[in-house]
Amino acid sequence: MKKKIYNIYFILLIGVLTRLIAYFFFSDTIIDNEWGKLFHNLLASGVLGINVDDGNIVKHAYVELNQRVLPSVFMPPLYIYFIYGIKILIGDLFNIVNTVIIIQIFISLFSILLFFKILNYFFSSKLSLLFTFIYSIIPVNIYIPVQISSITLQIFLLLAYLFFFNLCLNNNNNFYLIKFSIFGGLLILIRGEFFLFHIFTFFYLIFIRKIYLKKLLIFIFFSSIVVSPYLIRNYLLFNEIVLTKSFGYNLLKGNHPETKVEGNAIFIEENFKEKIKFIKNDNKYEINLDNFYKGEAIKYLKKDPINYLKKYLLKFFAFLFFDINSTYPNYYNIAHIAPKIMLSILSFFSAIIFLRGKSFFNYLSLFYFSSAFFFSIFFILPRYNVMLIPVQILLITNCINYYFQKKIRKNFF
Repeated sequence: MKKKIYNIYFILLIGVLTRLIAYFFFSDTIIDNEWGKLFHNLLASGVLGINVDDGNIVKHAYVELNQRVLPSVFMPPLYIYFIYGIKILIGDLFNIVNTVIIIQIFISLFSILLFFKILNYFFSSKLSLLFTFIYSIIPVNIYIPVQISSITLQIFLLLAYLFFFNLCLNNNNNFYLIKFSIFGGLLILIRGEFFLFHIFTFFYLIFIRKIYLKKLLIFIFFSSIVVSPYLIRNYLLFNEIVLTKSFGYNLLKGNHPETKVEGNAIFIEENFKEKIKFIKNDNKYEINLDNFYKGEAIKYLKKDPINYLKKYLLKFFAFLFFDINSTYPNYYNIAHIAPKIMLSILSFFSAIIFLRGKSFFNYLSLFYFSSAFFFSIFFILPRYNVMLIPVQILLITNCINYYFQKKIRKNFF
Protein backbone atom coordinates (compact mmCIF):
# COMPACT_ATOMS: atom_id res chain seq x y z
CA MET A 1 0.00 0.00 0.00
CA LYS A 2 2.79 2.43 0.96
CA LYS A 3 4.67 1.57 -2.24
CA LYS A 4 1.57 2.40 -4.31
CA ILE A 5 1.23 5.77 -2.55
CA TYR A 6 4.89 6.57 -3.17
CA ASN A 7 4.52 5.62 -6.84
CA ILE A 8 1.58 7.96 -7.38
CA TYR A 9 3.49 10.71 -5.56
CA PHE A 10 6.40 10.10 -7.95
CA ILE A 11 4.05 10.43 -10.96
CA LEU A 12 2.65 13.67 -9.53
CA LEU A 13 6.19 14.95 -9.00
CA ILE A 14 7.03 14.20 -12.63
CA GLY A 15 3.78 15.97 -13.53
CA VAL A 16 4.83 19.08 -11.57
CA LEU A 17 8.33 19.18 -13.08
CA THR A 18 7.20 18.71 -16.69
CA ARG A 19 4.50 21.34 -16.36
CA LEU A 20 6.88 23.82 -14.75
CA ILE A 21 9.27 23.33 -17.67
CA ALA A 22 6.36 23.92 -20.06
CA TYR A 23 5.43 27.00 -18.01
CA PHE A 24 8.87 28.58 -18.49
CA PHE A 25 9.09 27.81 -22.22
CA PHE A 26 5.57 27.69 -23.66
CA SER A 27 3.10 29.47 -21.36
CA ASP A 28 0.75 32.17 -22.55
CA THR A 29 1.61 35.69 -21.48
CA ILE A 30 -1.69 37.40 -22.25
CA ILE A 31 -5.40 36.59 -22.33
CA ASP A 32 -6.26 37.09 -25.98
CA ASN A 33 -8.76 36.11 -28.68
CA GLU A 34 -12.32 35.40 -27.46
CA TRP A 35 -11.30 34.93 -23.82
CA GLY A 36 -9.43 38.23 -23.86
CA LYS A 37 -12.38 40.16 -25.25
CA LEU A 38 -14.87 38.54 -22.88
CA PHE A 39 -12.62 39.14 -19.85
CA HIS A 40 -11.84 42.76 -20.75
CA ASN A 41 -15.47 43.59 -21.52
CA LEU A 42 -16.71 41.97 -18.32
CA LEU A 43 -14.18 43.93 -16.24
CA ALA A 44 -14.79 47.20 -18.06
CA SER A 45 -18.59 47.12 -18.32
CA GLY A 46 -19.87 44.38 -16.02
CA VAL A 47 -21.52 42.77 -19.06
CA LEU A 48 -20.53 39.30 -20.28
CA GLY A 49 -20.29 40.01 -23.97
CA ILE A 50 -17.97 39.69 -26.94
CA ASN A 51 -19.85 41.99 -29.35
CA VAL A 52 -19.30 45.73 -29.08
CA ASP A 53 -21.59 48.39 -30.59
CA ASP A 54 -19.89 51.69 -31.44
CA GLY A 55 -23.03 53.21 -32.93
CA ASN A 56 -22.25 52.24 -36.51
CA ILE A 57 -21.27 48.58 -36.55
CA VAL A 58 -21.19 45.62 -34.21
CA LYS A 59 -18.04 43.51 -34.01
CA HIS A 60 -16.05 41.20 -31.74
CA ALA A 61 -13.87 43.73 -29.95
CA TYR A 62 -12.44 45.13 -26.72
CA VAL A 63 -14.87 47.75 -25.48
CA GLU A 64 -13.68 51.34 -25.39
CA LEU A 65 -15.10 54.58 -24.05
CA ASN A 66 -18.58 55.48 -25.38
CA GLN A 67 -19.12 51.97 -26.71
CA ARG A 68 -21.73 49.46 -25.60
CA VAL A 69 -21.17 45.78 -24.87
CA LEU A 70 -23.99 43.58 -26.10
CA PRO A 71 -24.77 40.64 -23.77
CA SER A 72 -23.47 37.38 -25.14
CA VAL A 73 -24.34 33.70 -25.29
CA PHE A 74 -21.69 32.98 -27.91
CA MET A 75 -19.51 30.93 -25.54
CA PRO A 76 -20.29 29.01 -22.33
CA PRO A 77 -19.61 31.17 -19.25
CA LEU A 78 -17.83 28.95 -16.72
CA TYR A 79 -14.24 29.47 -17.85
CA ILE A 80 -14.51 33.24 -18.14
CA TYR A 81 -16.14 33.36 -14.70
CA PHE A 82 -13.27 31.19 -13.49
CA ILE A 83 -10.75 33.79 -14.71
CA TYR A 84 -12.91 36.68 -13.50
CA GLY A 85 -13.26 35.10 -10.04
CA ILE A 86 -9.48 34.73 -9.77
CA LYS A 87 -9.08 38.38 -10.75
CA ILE A 88 -11.54 39.48 -8.07
CA LEU A 89 -9.68 37.43 -5.44
CA ILE A 90 -6.13 38.55 -6.28
CA GLY A 91 -6.88 42.11 -7.42
CA ASP A 92 -3.63 43.72 -8.58
CA LEU A 93 -1.40 41.71 -6.23
CA PHE A 94 -0.34 39.18 -8.87
CA ASN A 95 -0.27 38.87 -12.64
CA ILE A 96 -3.63 37.41 -13.66
CA VAL A 97 -2.25 35.25 -16.50
CA ASN A 98 0.46 33.67 -14.35
CA THR A 99 -2.02 33.07 -11.53
CA VAL A 100 -4.54 31.36 -13.83
CA ILE A 101 -1.84 29.13 -15.33
CA ILE A 102 -0.44 28.12 -11.93
CA ILE A 103 -3.95 27.20 -10.76
CA GLN A 104 -4.46 25.24 -13.98
CA ILE A 105 -1.25 23.31 -13.33
CA PHE A 106 -2.64 22.27 -9.94
CA ILE A 107 -5.96 21.34 -11.56
CA SER A 108 -4.11 19.17 -14.08
CA LEU A 109 -2.35 17.40 -11.18
CA PHE A 110 -5.73 16.73 -9.54
CA SER A 111 -6.84 15.32 -12.89
CA ILE A 112 -3.91 12.89 -12.87
CA LEU A 113 -4.84 11.74 -9.38
CA LEU A 114 -8.52 11.39 -10.30
CA PHE A 115 -7.56 9.45 -13.44
CA PHE A 116 -5.56 7.05 -11.29
CA LYS A 117 -8.53 6.56 -8.96
CA ILE A 118 -10.76 5.61 -11.91
CA LEU A 119 -8.18 3.17 -13.25
CA ASN A 120 -7.49 1.67 -9.83
CA TYR A 121 -11.21 0.93 -9.37
CA PHE A 122 -11.04 -1.57 -12.25
CA PHE A 123 -7.44 -2.66 -12.60
CA SER A 124 -4.41 -3.74 -10.61
CA SER A 125 -2.19 -1.11 -9.01
CA LYS A 126 0.66 -1.81 -11.43
CA LEU A 127 -1.51 -1.43 -14.53
CA SER A 128 -3.21 1.66 -13.07
CA LEU A 129 0.11 3.32 -12.24
CA LEU A 130 1.56 2.51 -15.66
CA PHE A 131 -1.29 4.09 -17.61
CA THR A 132 -1.57 7.01 -15.20
CA PHE A 133 2.09 7.72 -15.87
CA ILE A 134 1.48 7.49 -19.64
CA TYR A 135 -1.47 9.86 -19.30
CA SER A 136 0.56 12.36 -17.26
CA ILE A 137 3.47 12.61 -19.74
CA ILE A 138 1.55 12.83 -23.01
CA PRO A 139 3.03 16.08 -24.44
CA VAL A 140 -0.31 17.74 -25.13
CA ASN A 141 -1.39 17.11 -21.51
CA ILE A 142 1.76 18.89 -20.36
CA TYR A 143 1.27 21.78 -22.76
CA ILE A 144 -2.43 22.51 -22.22
CA PRO A 145 -2.32 23.68 -18.56
CA VAL A 146 0.08 26.51 -19.44
CA GLN A 147 -2.33 27.93 -22.03
CA ILE A 148 -5.28 30.22 -21.43
CA SER A 149 -7.80 27.62 -22.46
CA SER A 150 -10.82 25.98 -20.87
CA ILE A 151 -9.54 22.48 -21.72
CA THR A 152 -7.69 21.90 -18.43
CA LEU A 153 -10.78 22.68 -16.37
CA GLN A 154 -12.93 20.75 -18.82
CA ILE A 155 -10.83 17.58 -18.51
CA PHE A 156 -10.91 17.75 -14.71
CA LEU A 157 -14.71 18.12 -14.73
CA LEU A 158 -15.08 15.23 -17.20
CA LEU A 159 -12.92 12.95 -15.05
CA ALA A 160 -14.94 13.88 -11.96
CA TYR A 161 -18.12 13.23 -13.99
CA LEU A 162 -16.90 9.77 -15.04
CA PHE A 163 -15.59 8.97 -11.56
CA PHE A 164 -18.94 9.62 -9.88
CA PHE A 165 -20.87 8.11 -12.79
CA ASN A 166 -19.09 4.82 -12.19
CA LEU A 167 -19.73 5.03 -8.45
CA CYS A 168 -23.43 5.65 -9.19
CA LEU A 169 -23.56 2.51 -11.33
CA ASN A 170 -22.02 0.36 -8.63
CA ASN A 171 -23.29 1.90 -5.38
CA ASN A 172 -26.77 2.67 -4.12
CA ASN A 173 -25.70 6.03 -2.73
CA ASN A 174 -27.56 9.20 -3.65
CA PHE A 175 -24.62 11.34 -2.52
CA TYR A 176 -22.59 10.02 -5.48
CA LEU A 177 -25.51 10.75 -7.79
CA ILE A 178 -25.76 14.32 -6.52
CA LYS A 179 -22.05 14.93 -7.15
CA PHE A 180 -22.30 13.31 -10.58
CA SER A 181 -25.26 15.54 -11.49
CA ILE A 182 -23.48 18.69 -10.27
CA PHE A 183 -20.40 17.95 -12.36
CA GLY A 184 -22.69 17.34 -15.33
CA GLY A 185 -24.16 20.80 -14.86
CA LEU A 186 -20.69 22.35 -14.64
CA LEU A 187 -19.63 20.59 -17.84
CA ILE A 188 -22.64 22.09 -19.60
CA LEU A 189 -21.52 25.53 -18.43
CA ILE A 190 -18.02 25.00 -19.82
CA ARG A 191 -19.04 23.26 -23.07
CA GLY A 192 -22.57 24.01 -24.20
CA GLU A 193 -22.81 20.92 -26.40
CA PHE A 194 -22.22 18.74 -23.33
CA PHE A 195 -25.93 19.25 -22.71
CA LEU A 196 -26.50 16.65 -25.46
CA PHE A 197 -24.07 14.20 -23.87
CA HIS A 198 -25.72 14.71 -20.49
CA ILE A 199 -29.08 13.94 -22.09
CA PHE A 200 -27.48 10.89 -23.72
CA THR A 201 -26.33 9.78 -20.24
CA PHE A 202 -29.86 10.33 -18.94
CA PHE A 203 -31.32 7.97 -21.55
CA TYR A 204 -28.46 5.52 -21.04
CA LEU A 205 -29.42 5.32 -17.36
CA ILE A 206 -33.10 4.82 -18.25
CA PHE A 207 -32.91 2.27 -21.03
CA ILE A 208 -29.61 0.47 -20.47
CA ARG A 209 -29.14 0.55 -16.71
CA LYS A 210 -32.86 0.71 -15.76
CA ILE A 211 -32.23 3.27 -13.00
CA TYR A 212 -35.06 4.06 -10.56
CA LEU A 213 -37.31 7.09 -11.13
CA LYS A 214 -36.26 8.63 -7.79
CA LYS A 215 -32.63 8.65 -8.91
CA LEU A 216 -33.54 10.18 -12.26
CA LEU A 217 -35.34 13.01 -10.48
CA ILE A 218 -32.24 13.64 -8.36
CA PHE A 219 -30.16 13.63 -11.56
CA ILE A 220 -32.42 16.22 -13.22
CA PHE A 221 -32.85 18.38 -10.12
CA PHE A 222 -29.19 18.93 -9.23
CA SER A 223 -28.04 19.37 -12.83
CA SER A 224 -30.80 21.96 -13.29
CA ILE A 225 -29.81 23.82 -10.11
CA VAL A 226 -26.29 24.32 -11.48
CA VAL A 227 -27.39 25.44 -14.95
CA SER A 228 -30.55 27.39 -14.10
CA PRO A 229 -28.96 30.72 -12.96
CA TYR A 230 -27.37 31.11 -16.39
CA LEU A 231 -30.58 30.08 -18.15
CA ILE A 232 -32.53 32.62 -16.10
CA ARG A 233 -29.97 35.31 -16.98
CA ASN A 234 -30.37 34.48 -20.68
CA TYR A 235 -34.15 34.42 -20.53
CA LEU A 236 -34.24 37.86 -18.89
CA LEU A 237 -31.86 39.28 -21.52
CA PHE A 238 -33.05 37.51 -24.67
CA ASN A 239 -36.58 36.42 -23.81
CA GLU A 240 -35.80 32.80 -24.63
CA ILE A 241 -34.23 29.83 -22.87
CA VAL A 242 -30.79 29.28 -24.41
CA LEU A 243 -27.43 27.96 -23.22
CA THR A 244 -25.19 29.05 -26.09
CA LYS A 245 -25.92 30.54 -29.47
CA SER A 246 -23.14 29.58 -31.83
CA PHE A 247 -24.72 26.61 -33.62
CA GLY A 248 -25.36 28.55 -36.82
CA TYR A 249 -21.91 30.12 -36.95
CA ASN A 250 -20.17 26.81 -36.26
CA LEU A 251 -22.35 25.01 -38.81
CA LEU A 252 -21.49 27.60 -41.48
CA LYS A 253 -17.79 27.67 -40.54
CA GLY A 254 -17.59 23.93 -41.16
CA ASN A 255 -19.97 23.72 -44.14
CA HIS A 256 -19.34 26.17 -46.96
CA PRO A 257 -17.60 25.88 -50.37
CA GLU A 258 -14.12 26.75 -49.04
CA THR A 259 -14.25 24.98 -45.71
CA LYS A 260 -11.65 22.51 -44.44
CA VAL A 261 -11.71 19.90 -41.70
CA GLU A 262 -10.74 22.60 -39.19
CA GLY A 263 -13.28 25.05 -40.62
CA ASN A 264 -12.71 28.36 -42.32
CA ALA A 265 -13.79 31.61 -40.64
CA ILE A 266 -12.18 33.88 -43.25
CA PHE A 267 -14.81 32.85 -45.81
CA ILE A 268 -17.58 34.04 -43.47
CA GLU A 269 -15.81 37.36 -42.85
CA GLU A 270 -15.27 38.00 -46.56
CA ASN A 271 -18.68 36.90 -47.85
CA PHE A 272 -21.11 37.93 -45.12
CA LYS A 273 -19.64 41.12 -43.71
CA GLU A 274 -22.02 43.33 -45.68
CA LYS A 275 -25.00 40.99 -45.48
CA ILE A 276 -25.20 41.08 -41.67
CA LYS A 277 -25.39 44.85 -41.41
CA PHE A 278 -29.19 44.67 -41.49
CA ILE A 279 -29.28 42.91 -38.10
CA LYS A 280 -30.51 45.23 -35.39
CA ASN A 281 -28.00 46.32 -32.74
CA ASP A 282 -29.96 45.24 -29.68
CA ASN A 283 -29.67 42.57 -27.00
CA LYS A 284 -30.83 39.89 -29.44
CA TYR A 285 -28.16 40.79 -32.00
CA GLU A 286 -26.09 37.67 -31.36
CA ILE A 287 -29.11 35.36 -31.48
CA ASN A 288 -30.44 36.89 -34.73
CA LEU A 289 -26.94 36.78 -36.25
CA ASP A 290 -26.56 33.10 -35.43
CA ASN A 291 -29.97 32.32 -36.89
CA PHE A 292 -28.88 34.08 -40.09
CA TYR A 293 -25.69 32.00 -40.27
CA LYS A 294 -27.69 28.83 -39.68
CA GLY A 295 -29.96 29.65 -42.60
CA GLU A 296 -26.98 30.25 -44.90
CA ALA A 297 -25.32 26.99 -43.84
CA ILE A 298 -28.50 25.02 -44.52
CA LYS A 299 -28.64 26.53 -48.03
CA TYR A 300 -25.15 25.23 -48.77
CA LEU A 301 -25.97 21.80 -47.35
CA LYS A 302 -29.14 21.51 -49.44
CA LYS A 303 -27.39 22.69 -52.58
CA ASP A 304 -24.66 20.03 -52.56
CA PRO A 305 -25.40 17.33 -49.95
CA ILE A 306 -23.04 14.71 -51.46
CA ASN A 307 -20.06 17.06 -51.26
CA TYR A 308 -20.77 17.93 -47.62
CA LEU A 309 -21.31 14.28 -46.76
CA LYS A 310 -17.78 13.62 -48.05
CA LYS A 311 -16.49 16.49 -45.93
CA TYR A 312 -18.35 15.08 -42.95
CA LEU A 313 -16.56 11.75 -43.38
CA LEU A 314 -13.20 13.53 -43.59
CA LYS A 315 -13.99 15.36 -40.34
CA PHE A 316 -15.11 12.12 -38.74
CA PHE A 317 -11.80 10.51 -39.70
CA ALA A 318 -9.86 13.53 -38.42
CA PHE A 319 -11.62 13.36 -35.08
CA LEU A 320 -11.06 9.65 -34.54
CA PHE A 321 -7.55 9.56 -36.03
CA PHE A 322 -5.85 12.67 -37.44
CA ASP A 323 -6.31 15.47 -39.95
CA ILE A 324 -4.51 14.54 -43.18
CA ASN A 325 -4.33 18.19 -44.30
CA SER A 326 -4.08 20.37 -41.19
CA THR A 327 -2.78 23.94 -41.33
CA TYR A 328 -2.47 24.30 -37.54
CA PRO A 329 1.04 25.27 -36.39
CA ASN A 330 3.04 22.28 -35.10
CA TYR A 331 0.14 19.88 -35.70
CA TYR A 332 2.52 17.41 -37.36
CA ASN A 333 5.23 17.83 -34.73
CA ILE A 334 6.32 14.32 -33.77
CA ALA A 335 5.62 15.02 -30.08
CA HIS A 336 1.97 15.69 -30.95
CA ILE A 337 1.18 13.50 -33.93
CA ALA A 338 2.91 10.25 -32.84
CA PRO A 339 1.03 9.85 -29.50
CA LYS A 340 -2.16 11.00 -31.21
CA ILE A 341 -2.02 8.35 -33.95
CA MET A 342 -1.08 5.60 -31.51
CA LEU A 343 -3.87 6.49 -29.07
CA SER A 344 -6.36 6.91 -31.92
CA ILE A 345 -5.77 3.49 -33.46
CA LEU A 346 -5.72 1.59 -30.17
CA SER A 347 -8.74 3.38 -28.71
CA PHE A 348 -10.77 2.98 -31.91
CA PHE A 349 -10.50 -0.81 -31.86
CA SER A 350 -10.93 -0.88 -28.07
CA ALA A 351 -14.12 1.16 -28.35
CA ILE A 352 -15.52 -1.21 -30.99
CA ILE A 353 -14.83 -4.23 -28.77
CA PHE A 354 -16.74 -2.75 -25.81
CA LEU A 355 -19.72 -1.34 -27.70
CA ARG A 356 -21.76 -4.32 -26.54
CA GLY A 357 -22.79 -4.94 -22.95
CA LYS A 358 -23.81 -2.76 -20.02
CA SER A 359 -20.49 -1.93 -18.41
CA PHE A 360 -18.85 1.40 -17.64
CA PHE A 361 -16.63 0.79 -20.68
CA ASN A 362 -19.64 0.25 -22.87
CA TYR A 363 -20.74 3.75 -21.84
CA LEU A 364 -17.26 5.12 -22.65
CA SER A 365 -17.39 3.51 -26.11
CA LEU A 366 -20.76 5.11 -26.82
CA PHE A 367 -19.50 8.44 -25.49
CA TYR A 368 -16.40 8.18 -27.68
CA PHE A 369 -18.25 7.49 -30.94
CA SER A 370 -21.12 9.89 -30.26
CA SER A 371 -18.54 12.68 -29.76
CA ALA A 372 -17.09 11.94 -33.20
CA PHE A 373 -20.54 11.86 -34.83
CA PHE A 374 -21.54 15.16 -33.21
CA PHE A 375 -18.43 17.29 -33.71
CA SER A 376 -18.08 16.19 -37.33
CA ILE A 377 -21.29 18.08 -38.10
CA PHE A 378 -19.32 21.29 -37.62
CA PHE A 379 -15.50 21.28 -37.84
CA ILE A 380 -12.64 19.59 -36.02
CA LEU A 381 -10.08 21.63 -34.12
CA PRO A 382 -7.09 19.83 -32.56
CA ARG A 383 -8.25 20.70 -29.04
CA TYR A 384 -11.54 18.82 -29.53
CA ASN A 385 -9.71 15.50 -29.31
CA VAL A 386 -7.81 16.44 -26.16
CA MET A 387 -10.85 16.08 -23.92
CA LEU A 388 -11.17 12.47 -25.07
CA ILE A 389 -7.60 11.46 -24.18
CA PRO A 390 -8.57 10.09 -20.72
CA VAL A 391 -11.50 8.21 -22.32
CA GLN A 392 -9.15 6.77 -24.95
CA ILE A 393 -6.62 5.57 -22.39
CA LEU A 394 -9.34 4.05 -20.20
CA LEU A 395 -10.63 2.08 -23.18
CA ILE A 396 -7.13 0.96 -24.17
CA THR A 397 -6.30 -0.11 -20.60
CA ASN A 398 -9.47 -2.16 -20.39
CA CYS A 399 -8.75 -3.79 -23.74
CA ILE A 400 -5.22 -4.76 -22.71
CA ASN A 401 -6.46 -6.05 -19.37
CA TYR A 402 -9.27 -7.99 -21.08
CA TYR A 403 -6.93 -9.85 -23.44
CA PHE A 404 -4.33 -10.37 -20.72
CA GLN A 405 -6.95 -11.98 -18.47
CA LYS A 406 -8.30 -13.99 -21.40
CA LYS A 407 -4.83 -15.34 -22.12
CA ILE A 408 -4.34 -16.31 -18.46
CA ARG A 409 -7.67 -18.18 -18.41
CA LYS A 410 -6.80 -19.96 -21.64
CA ASN A 411 -3.40 -21.08 -20.35
CA PHE A 412 -4.85 -22.09 -17.00
CA PHE A 413 -7.60 -24.27 -18.41
